[in-house]
Amino acid sequence: MKISLLAATLLVALSSPAFAEVKASSDAGFNVVHLTAVEAKPEEIWKRLIAPKDWWSKAHSWSGSSDGFYIDAQANGCFCELFQEKGDDGRLKTVGSVEHMRVIFAQPHKVLRMQGALGPLQSEAVTGTLTVAMEPSKDGTTTKISFSYVVGGYMRYKVAEIAPAVDKVLGEQFRNLLSPYKPSQDENLASPDGFSLDLENLEDAEPIAAPESGSNNSGIETSDGQPDVSPQ
Repeated sequence: MKISLLAATLLVALSSPAFAEVKASSDAGFNVVHLTAVEAKPEEIWKRLIAPKDWWSKAHSWSGSSDGFYIDAQANGCFCELFQEKGDDGRLKTVGSVEHMRVIFAQPHKVLRMQGALGPLQSEAVTGTLTVAMEPSKDGTTTKISFSYVVGGYMRYKVAEIAPAVDKVLGEQFRNLLSPYKPSQDENLASPDGFSLDLENLEDAEPIAAPESGSNNSGIETSDGQPDVSPQ
């Protein structure tokens, strides 16, 4: 039992992003960032990225299932979810749909940028922009990848409460996306300030030391009093 518990603890530690935090926040909005490196090629990660049904948690869906999730990875393409039910003939039929985000920039194996207010933010007057950026190492053995989600506008939530909650949910999806790949042992990762999250040319990153083992990678604390960011 102790061995199993230790193995589970180690797995969680290895699968956690090397950098994750609410990078900035104010009354006008917030920015959350997740950054890590894995032993995989950008082509592999991109293929998995645009198949969200394989990694997006059904706990954060509108239908209770991730089977209907898809991303049309081109400008004006949809990151959408289909509501599906079995008909009398036993076949699945689509009975509704929801747009999570819309693609505004797609450069395969490098950058996918989408706009949309995720989860409960959909009912608020906010704009959310998610940039997924990736950059291979010079030897091609690892890939640095980040999620950067910027939200701004009027909302009825308190930023101090909703920002850490959104950060937690996005972190879960980030880990799910990268779960098939071994974390990189490279201790030099770029900081969000150096890694060009919002540019297409990602070659000018300045490395910093990775967090020490055992440190709180999230940079934030969560509590039971935070809002539930599930759509339902």
